[in-house]
Amino acid sequence: MSTCVSSSWNMPMDNSADAVSKVQCYFHQYSCPYKRITTHLTIFSTSKSFTINGKIHRQTNAAAENKGHVSITVKKPLWEKLLPRSKKLRSIILLNAIAVIYASDIAVIKEVEAFTDPAYFSAVRFAVSAIPFLPFIFQARNDTQTRNSGLELGLWISLGYLSEALGLLTADAGRASFISLITVIIIPMLESMLGEIVPARTWFGVLMSVLGISMLECSGSPPNIGDLFNFISAIFFGIHTLRTEHISRTIRKENFLALLGYEVGVVALISTIWCLTTANLDEIREISWTWARFSDWMLEFPWVPALYTGVFSTGFCLWAEVAAMREVSATETAVIYGLEPLWGAGFAWFLLGERWELAGWIGAALILGGSLTVQMVGGSGGESAGDGNRKENKSLIKKSSHEKEKLSASPVRVTSFRDNLMDIFK
Repeated sequence: MSTCVSSSWNMPMDNSADAVSKVQCYFHQYSCPYKRITTHLTIFSTSKSFTINGKIHRQTNAAAENKGHVSITVKKPLWEKLLPRSKKLRSIILLNAIAVIYASDIAVIKEVEAFTDPAYFSAVRFAVSAIPFLPFIFQARNDTQTRNSGLELGLWISLGYLSEALGLLTADAGRASFISLITVIIIPMLESMLGEIVPARTWFGVLMSVLGISMLECSGSPPNIGDLFNFISAIFFGIHTLRTEHISRTIRKENFLALLGYEVGVVALISTIWCLTTANLDEIREISWTWARFSDWMLEFPWVPALYTGVFSTGFCLWAEVAAMREVSATETAVIYGLEPLWGAGFAWFLLGERWELAGWIGAALILGGSLTVQMVGGSGGESAGDGNRKENKSLIKKSSHEKEKLSASPVRVTSFRDNLMDIFK
């Protein structure tokens, strides 16, 4: 919104009755509420007119006066004042919030599977999560990089979700949350194999988490086939986290929603195929799908858990994870997710009535200590991998071609084996 007001005054001068001084004032205001910017511009000018030998002479002196004053006022909302300035610290806070939502997700799915087929619930859940992203998929339909990256991430996370759903049929929800921490071990191992340097303090946090998981497995009910499926799902989730770190730092921010659209669309498609392949065809033929039966099915289906797990624990968490991992490494993310089992055990304790023995609580304390070690001390030397790559790219661009030839013959590793391997998935 723009406003312009001008005023002028004619004042007689004391020296001569024929001399008149004119003062003009221009006031311009520009306001942009969306960006919370308000600009004020005030210009004063004076002009003198006097009569000599019957001729009117005018003298304008605007340069000698105040040419203008510009003031920009930016009002930050309360939530921006409360958040820290560091982008990495904001990302860590966001990842902790994701851990809480993921923990509640396991308890909700465990409760729903007591009276609903997991295949049907998964199909509806991921279909609900994919619907909001359809417009962004259509906008980026010609972007090959975004499409391929989204399809790859969707494949890994689909395998993780399906394995988790199968594992929760027989495994305890609280222990399933802690078994998912196998990603804490898998991600640093994969990163070290692909050429990344994992700090010693991160390995210390990983060791504490591993000891905690081992003690937790000795608490409660004996191991079963559900624990194996949860272990497999942790492997797939670890690969997905590692690939998300690389893709989030190579893709533009404006393509994030399209990337998530392809990812969630793959999950919805695979879940629907799983639902159709596990259905009993004889039972489907015997069912007479009338409007009355369809309305009964709509009323009996757990829509509130489906909306919660589809919109929040799938759509929102995947978007937040991609945004946060531009500043936080995959290993740090996995150790931060180490808090998820603690929240999951709390939800299982309140919602499902599951209880632990003393060894389980000691294991939970070790896992919490390992996660806090990485979060408070840091896992990557205080600098995100994305910042390091950007600084390295800028320094290489500034060098001349002669210096680049020297770098190519230098023993310093400019590109790692991991970068070459990740290019295969593009």
